[in-house]
Amino acid sequence: MDKFRVPEKVLRLAISVIAFPLTFFQFVLSQYEINKFKHPGKMINVGSRHLHTIATGKNKHQPTVILESGMGGCALDWSLVQPHLSEYTKVVSYDRAGFGWSTQTIENPTCENYVADLRELLSRMDLKPPYILVGHSYGGMIMRLYASKFPDEVVGIVLVDSTHEKRFTKAGSSEGRRVEQLNHQNRLKLGYLLSPIAVPRLIKQHIGSKRLPTDIQKTVTALGYRTNAYKAAYLELLHTIKSADQLHRSKSLRSDMPIIVLSAGRQNEEWKEGQKELLNLSKKIQHIIVEDSWHSIHIYNPQAVIDSVIRLL
Repeated sequence: MDKFRVPEKVLRLAISVIAFPLTFFQFVLSQYEINKFKHPGKMINVGSRHLHTIATGKNKHQPTVILESGMGGCALDWSLVQPHLSEYTKVVSYDRAGFGWSTQTIENPTCENYVADLRELLSRMDLKPPYILVGHSYGGMIMRLYASKFPDEVVGIVLVDSTHEKRFTKAGSSEGRRVEQLNHQNRLKLGYLLSPIAVPRLIKQHIGSKRLPTDIQKTVTALGYRTNAYKAAYLELLHTIKSADQLHRSKSLRSDMPIIVLSAGRQNEEWKEGQKELLNLSKKIQHIIVEDSWHSIHIYNPQAVIDSVIRLL
């Protein structure tokens, strides 16, 4: 999955040209929405692209908290968590390349390349370690790889119903999971091909979270209809196998690394088994099951995430 499939690029371009009126409609509406929903943070230059970043609070001699969204997510996913944590320390959320207001995509969006982007972002913002890393779902994989590569910069991790890398490998997932993954990939492929002509917009299928408060959800939905959002999400999924391999080959986390594993109670048994495997990452693991929550704990039960980070602080 290292290289993006050229035939799909050509087909996407052909669809855009043939259905030009819809392509123009998508472009105009996307520009209108970008101007209507102004980014609340700052656009930070990390070299070949700009990443939208929301930084709140002050350090107060505490570690900086870094919030990493799940697959297809953006900084606004943490809207119910970040303001509360900002009362204690500096908190940073951001849009990975292609998502939210970060318009440019990465052609090889692996965990390793995301870690490189994040480290460059923190450097450009002059936010020095130590850090507490908080990662939801796929974002948990990115945070774990960061802590593996730069152990001296990290003083704690909160994994918010984080994905175990085996979930993206053939050997580590069930037949049902592989079918689910293929169906999801096909949906994103269609979205990638048809988003330039506004089809996902017309059938109200956007990239990103779906259960945020109404005023925030309007913005997330509008940004999730963008053509780049579908491209970024599709590429991200295509590179999950490579990302899983990167994590598998990475150095073990420090044995004394404090880690809190937050697991959603309303998940299937295969997912719960993956959560149990995360409990071997360190000798200082605390496992908290949020019984009443679905996958997005930071949305369904934000207080559980807030309390976990404060506990590490």
